[in-house]
Amino acid sequence: MEQGKLTNDDLRTLILSRLGSRSPEVVQGPGIGEDCAAVDTGGLVILTTDPITAVDANAGLLAMHINANDVAAAGAIPFAALATILVPPAVSREQIEEVSRQLNEAGRELGVEIIGGHTEITTAVRRLVISLTMIGRPVVPGRFLATADMRPGDAVIMSKYAGIEGTLILAHDRSRELERILDATDREQIEYLRGCLSVLPEGRTGASDPKVSAMHDITEGGLIGAAWEMGAAAGLGMRIDTGKVPIMPVTRKICDFFRIDPLRLISSGSMLITASEQTNILGALADQGIPATVIGHVTEEKGLKDAQNGEELVFRPQDELYRVIQGGEPLQA
Repeated sequence: MEQGKLTNDDLRTLILSRLGSRSPEVVQGPGIGEDCAAVDTGGLVILTTDPITAVDANAGLLAMHINANDVAAAGAIPFAALATILVPPAVSREQIEEVSRQLNEAGRELGVEIIGGHTEITTAVRRLVISLTMIGRPVVPGRFLATADMRPGDAVIMSKYAGIEGTLILAHDRSRELERILDATDREQIEYLRGCLSVLPEGRTGASDPKVSAMHDITEGGLIGAAWEMGAAAGLGMRIDTGKVPIMPVTRKICDFFRIDPLRLISSGSMLITASEQTNILGALADQGIPATVIGHVTEEKGLKDAQNGEELVFRPQDELYRVIQGGEPLQA
């Protein structure tokens, strides 16, 4: 099978169709495009889990942010996490210590306490793997934003820029190849993007706006993958004006160098927000210094199309990052 996420069809057939147990405490269970679960045990609790598998540098930092971002997209504030760390024998004690430092540093920044987990040296993995389970509470008590809750006619709003996480990973792990094309301005933009990994501010703002119907952080598969997941969850579609998608110049330069599409590049740090009325959410984000752009709208017709020319934006489950990894030398350990 191809490296990366399962296709939606495989996810339905191999995983979701096999799940049959039910619990009265579960408010939201698994589904296509749904990154979080919600359970009610006297109060609503939001949970998610995600691994870091395609990168070694800054793995702890990224693991904390991508899981906190999932919780934020459900309209919740993360407060605790469990960490599973699987380590191949070749990894040094210093590397394990660095991962621990990154997890704890990012946790302090986000207000998340690591409350348990598991760490193991194993030949079952060839590179360090970190998987977190993140726990949060709703910003608005009792309010959970499911991906499936977007509605036809909603504006599609994108925060920050496409390809944030992918830009940072490639800039670090392929620095030798990129050294000859990146200038001082590019490096300033990379440093700026390092501060863009969290969507907790967007999550708090969106959860507080009753006109916001759904949020989805843009991770593996990039903007196109996230838009497809939202459409699949809601049984709807989107029209995206690709010419309006904000992309940093350094991201374009790196993507051009590796011949990859920035709209299909992993982008933790950017959020898709659907809203029946866009003025308030845009203004609230602007007040916090968060760039946000209306890039399209939700449609009754299923599928994802480019609003500029009507062409279908085909979903591919494999992120562009994997194409770079598979097409050249392994990323640096």
